Amino acid sequence: MSQSEPVPVIAEKWIAVADDMARMPVDEFLSMHWPGVSKGRIREMIRAGRATVDGMRVLPGQRLSAGEIVLYDFDPTTLPQAKAQKIDLEILYQDDDIVAVNKPPGIPVEPSRWGEHPLHLTGGMLHWAEGSVREDGAVAQRPRALHRIDLGTSGVLLYALNLDAERYYRELFSSGGIKKIYHALIIGEMHDPVVVDEPIGPARGQNGQMGVVPKGGKPSLTEFVPLKRWQGYTLVEARPQTGRTHQIRVHAAWLGHPLVVDTRYGGADRLNLSHLKRSYRPKPGQEERPLIGRLTLHAKSVSFVDRQGAERTIEASIPKDFLVVMKKLDRWLRVKR
Repeated sequence: MSQSEPVPVIAEKWIAVADDMARMPVDEFLSMHWPGVSKGRIREMIRAGRATVDGMRVLPGQRLSAGEIVLYDFDPTTLPQAKAQKIDLEILYQDDDIVAVNKPPGIPVEPSRWGEHPLHLTGGMLHWAEGSVREDGAVAQRPRALHRIDLGTSGVLLYALNLDAERYYRELFSSGGIKKIYHALIIGEMHDPVVVDEPIGPARGQNGQMGVVPKGGKPSLTEFVPLKRWQGYTLVEARPQTGRTHQIRVHAAWLGHPLVVDTRYGGADRLNLSHLKRSYRPKPGQEERPLIGRLTLHAKSVSFVDRQGAERTIEASIPKDFLVVMKKLDRWLRVKR
């Protein structure tokens, strides 16, 4: 059946295209009405002819005109979809194109494969979007993550709010137009700035682990600038100039300064007060609680030129667990001048 040939329409379900949604692709239009359903699944339905425009089969990317009718012969609630979840999100910045949130550590950006992390930012942002639904049932904005940060990392995460913004900011990321700064607590004392220009790729025989790979790795560059030193520890500013998986963690470990907490790349599984204060002992019968038990990495800021040409810098304040650790380091392992 050709793309322009009419097809039998058995559906009673339909959505009229509002004036302000004219020129929107069909798949994006339906995603605005069913934001929890993946766009890939919506495209499958369109290609199968189960969603049509004025009774005509169309391609997912065909742009709509005001007043057209999109018909569908299935129940969207039966399709697999992300579940909206109420999460106390700190919104760092928002305009018509993007929203920036302060990602808490321990919450993944996307749903985990085996469901081991029931809370995720996809569900949290879906709940946020459903807080502003239009009269036609569509969400006013559909956030889509522009990048990822690790489960144990906190800090700035950007979401696009419309298709044009998504395309613009993804291009900025791929071209290096997004400048990112991280704060990391590392093992050892780093005295001077250093640049690591070493290729990164999958580590041989290590499932899901990355490493410095001289042959076959992707070009990767990270700048490290020491901010504060203690006896055996340093707080550094890390500036990745490329966007490889686990880049900062891999390059820090290659330098011999892995993150303090990072079991995958040479760090510990936690930092306890007893590691800093040798005389400390927990009360009898009580297990010592860690000062910090997640990656000692925080996405401090992102900087870019927005679609209107304005320079933007979005920052996330240093989290409480980092501050507690630094306070204890100041007290017990301060470097003597």
